[in-house]
Amino acid sequence: SETFNVVLSNPTNSTIADATGVGTITDDDATPSLSIDDVTLGEGGVATFTVTLSAISGQATTFDWATSNNTAIAGSDYTAGSGTTVTIAAGATTTTLNVTTTDDTLDEATETFDVVLSNPSGATISDNTGVGTLTDNDVAPTISINDVTVAEAGTATFTVTLSTASGRAINVDWATSNATATATADYNTASGTATIAAGLTTTTFDVVTLTDTTDEINETYNITLSNPVNATIADGSAVGTITDDDSPTPGGVGSTGLVFWLKADDGPTPTNNGASIGSWDDESGNG
Repeated sequence: SETFNVVLSNPTNSTIADATGVGTITDDDATPSLSIDDVTLGEGGVATFTVTLSAISGQATTFDWATSNNTAIAGSDYTAGSGTTVTIAAGATTTTLNVTTTDDTLDEATETFDVVLSNPSGATISDNTGVGTLTDNDVAPTISINDVTVAEAGTATFTVTLSTASGRAINVDWATSNATATATADYNTASGTATIAAGLTTTTFDVVTLTDTTDEINETYNITLSNPVNATIADGSAVGTITDDDSPTPGGVGSTGLVFWLKADDGPTPTNNGASIGSWDDESGNG
């Protein structure tokens, strides 16, 4: 409400007992309302929120404000802020609030925080929450996998490694395939999805190798990575090497390359035309 005065003076043939009359003007305008906008910016920037009155007011308007977490966390993604009795002067309609954000090195999803208005004076609040949206500026990490060597009947543990930690969970599919080793005879066929939790850099999975009684050369199978989520593949192939644990078989010629030397006994001299050969002594030393 506003007032004005009516003042009497210079009376004639009388005196003045009350010289001042007060005129009061009651306001018939709606109280203005406060609102705050949303802001989107890259991490590491300063988010500037604008608080706006719905109409010009003839009196100063005040309010309090404070930040609060959503998916963005104060201290790691932005600097917490607050204020009390922030003023929009009479006749003005806006003021601004600043929140500093943090530039980190994690590849991560878009994150948000809130700026909340409270305790208005001289106005109501029609929209008390401004949303700050932080867009990520980091490159997705890359995935690689190591080679593994184990003996027959062992367990090969393969390690999937990220080039750097990520703010997101990383998934990648993997599967075995034959090289010189044969699935179900030399190793168990296997496949799956490897997951690296946010903030970590490695995970492992196992492939079981099988035992046999055949003396043989070392054999290999392959691991292939595919379908990465939230990362790219730098090295998507690994080799599993199975070392043989069998001894050569005595008295025979097999893949070991054993050579038998035979000496003619008291029989006919061997010929190259298919004639019968007499008895022979084994002098190979193999039995």
